[in-house]
Amino acid sequence: AHLSDLEIIASSSSNDFDSILGAYDRAGSIYSKVGSVYGNYVSSLNTPDMQAVQTKMAPILSRHRSKCYNIPGLFEKIEMMHDIKDEMLEKGEWNAEQARLAERVYIGFVRMGAKLDEESKKEYADIQAEQATLQTKFMQNVLKDEEVWEMVITSEDMEGCPPDLVSSARQAAIDRNHDGPADHVITLGRSLVEPFLTYSSRRDLRKKAFEAWTSRGELSEERDNLSIATKVLRLRKRQAQLMGKSTFAEFQTEDTMAQTPENVLKLLNDVWVRAKEAANREREMMETFLTEKGEALEGGIQPWDWRYYAEQVRQANFNFDESELKPYLSLNAVTNAVFDVSNKLYGLKYVKRD
Repeated sequence: AHLSDLEIIASSSSNDFDSILGAYDRAGSIYSKVGSVYGNYVSSLNTPDMQAVQTKMAPILSRHRSKCYNIPGLFEKIEMMHDIKDEMLEKGEWNAEQARLAERVYIGFVRMGAKLDEESKKEYADIQAEQATLQTKFMQNVLKDEEVWEMVITSEDMEGCPPDLVSSARQAAIDRNHDGPADHVITLGRSLVEPFLTYSSRRDLRKKAFEAWTSRGELSEERDNLSIATKVLRLRKRQAQLMGKSTFAEFQTEDTMAQTPENVLKLLNDVWVRAKEAANREREMMETFLTEKGEALEGGIQPWDWRYYAEQVRQANFNFDESELKPYLSLNAVTNAVFDVSNKLYGLKYVKRD
């Protein structure tokens, strides 16, 4: 249905905005709706069956997107709309949103290779499909490391952790068939590892969890993301060359606010200086806190200490405990808040289906 929608636009004798850009904007509505649901599933449901589906579908969906930009006659229609956008805006026949749509759709086609020769278009589509497969595998490797890695500890090892984290770690142990009455499990899922790094008083366990968490994608030789990243970089280099750019960074930033890699680096360096100053101030606060408590850390404050002592300083200096805020951010509370805000802003009302 998506491709047929686009073919109708390409073969249409009408050349007005609604027949071309309006129709293009509406094309593939079912595909977009299904794609949104599918995207949520594959990014959160890391089951073997879903991984198999994602692996199979990644190159298929990539090639579908490539086809959408290479339907005979379609780009010519889009280019025509782009060429007249300034004139139509000046005459008052288009509004700013229409002119902007013409610009964005045209840029999208060009960046997907619409101006390339036929041989280059095929190579570009092949590169996109291979990248889709590799990037899917890369993400799955990270998710698999999060799923497989576990640190089995006891209730005593959970010292300093709030009750909701202790309860979640206990449930994770049960779910993973650890039968000991005191067994608890910390995984690399953010909902477990981040609060554990924040509240656990066991420095040795924090270090173990932190080092595993920052090594996702390289915890097993079977899941070697380094080799995948190398292949992706080579493909990106060739992709940039096809588009007349010397580097992928040049190609990627061209359609962003930064415009050039040099501007990106300038911003990052500016932010780095200020971020480092802020981090050093925070470190000084933590070191003062440790001195006042008479504690000394071997090797000083390490990355696996940062969250823990930052939280200790927050509680000591500002009487603020993040764990006390969590009951107000439950799924139901946040859902009701979203409903309420969207009702006030847009007048939307929600009725639960039976």
